[in-house]
Amino acid sequence: MSVNLYWSLGEQKLVSSLNSTTKIERYDFVLRDTLPVVLRVCNEQSNINVPYIVTAIDAGSAIKFGAKALATYATDADFLFNQATWVAAVSGTSTTYTADIPLNTAELIAAMGTAPYLDCKVEFTIYNTALFTNALSTQLTFRIYKDVITGSEGVPTSTYPVVSQILDDTGAQIVKVINANGVLVGVFKNGAPYVFILSTGLWYPLTGIIQDGIPVPAFGAGETF
Repeated sequence: MSVNLYWSLGEQKLVSSLNSTTKIERYDFVLRDTLPVVLRVCNEQSNINVPYIVTAIDAGSAIKFGAKALATYATDADFLFNQATWVAAVSGTSTTYTADIPLNTAELIAAMGTAPYLDCKVEFTIYNTALFTNALSTQLTFRIYKDVITGSEGVPTSTYPVVSQILDDTGAQIVKVINANGVLVGVFKNGAPYVFILSTGLWYPLTGIIQDGIPVPAFGAGETF
């Protein structure tokens, strides 16, 4: 999956599609992602239903992209993240430019700190490789949200009711004892405790009979719970 961007070059704005003239002011992304982007450069055309047509940039030109913190971009010397290598595919009105935008740079992570998000001023520009000049630079905001999965999390401990009471198919009440890992460790039914036998995977009721006037323990048929 990729993020599809449409750059109206002459108007110096990004739009949501070839069918919309609405300017995109901000995109929201998540810290530490690697963002696969498919960029289409567009020109205006006189078609009310499809106001833009895809084009290729001029020979001898390249696309550059960079981002700095919105609050300090005017004085920041270095990018928080950038991408200067965009790979062209196909040609003419089917031309695309693809690249991965890294949102996992050390600079961006440090700038984010403990804030829930960071607004970044980003800029696309057409770079003339012979004259070393930029043209038709286009700016907007990328809001980068703090990620939830940073890679250093432990596995949370699930909580389960220690004792639960249910009814079986016959309406008999069953009491189940469950440990903190959600494992069934004890069963009581019809006043009898059950014993689990690993080799069969079944729970057996511990009952008893009177033999010669003496109570003798006995197991009933195995059940599953």
